[in-house]
Amino acid sequence: MIDALLRAPESRKELLADVVRVLGLLSILAAVVLLGPVETSLFLLVMLGMLVARALTVLPGFDAVYGLVLLLAAWSSVADLYARISWWDLVIHCAATGVLAVMTYFLLVQFGAVPGVRRPHRSSRSLPLVVPVLVLALGLGLSVLWEMAEWWGHTFVDATINVGYEDTMADLAAGGLGALAAGIFLGAAVRRSGARADGRLAQKSDPRQNTDH
Repeated sequence: MIDALLRAPESRKELLADVVRVLGLLSILAAVVLLGPVETSLFLLVMLGMLVARALTVLPGFDAVYGLVLLLAAWSSVADLYARISWWDLVIHCAATGVLAVMTYFLLVQFGAVPGVRRPHRSSRSLPLVVPVLVLALGLGLSVLWEMAEWWGHTFVDATINVGYEDTMADLAAGGLGALAAGIFLGAAVRRSGARADGRLAQKSDPRQNTDH
C-alpha cells in the first residue's frame, strides 16, 4: 500500500483523482488558517479517506468521484448548507453513503473479509448479485453510524445539529438508496470493464501462457 501511495499517476483519471487530493490538502490549510479545530479535524478525516483510496489503487474514475463527494460533504457542513437548503442533507447522505459503502467494500475485499467477485463472462447480462447486496448492507450500517455521530455532535458539540426522528429516518432511507445505487453501478462496472470487485483493473492474461505444451 505504501508503494501505491508514492507511485506517479498513470492515466488522466488517476491524475484527476490526485488533483482532488490536492484540493483536500488545500482545504486542510484553509481550515487551519481561517476556520478552527473542528473544521480542521473534519478535513483531516476527509484527507485520510482519500489517501485510503490512493493506497488501494481503486478504479481511478471512482477514486476522483469519491474524493469530490467527501469534500463536498465537508464543505457543505462548513458553509452551513444543510441548514440553508432543506433537501441538501438528503442529497449528501445519498451520495456520500454510496461512495463510502463502495470504498468499505473494497477495503473488506482487500483484507479477505468478504468475497471478491470477478465479472462474469462478457456475454452474460447478469450482475454479480453479491456485490450490490453487500454494498447495500454496508451502506445501511454506515448510515446508522453516521446518525450516531450526528447525535454525538448534537449532544456534545453543536446543539443545532438536527437529530429528530423524521430527519434520522429520512437520512437512513437516503443512505440506503445511495448504497443500493452504488452497488448496482459497481456490479455493472465489474461486468462491463473487466474490473475486479476489489476495485482494481483485472490484468490481461498473456495468451502465450495459455498454449498447451
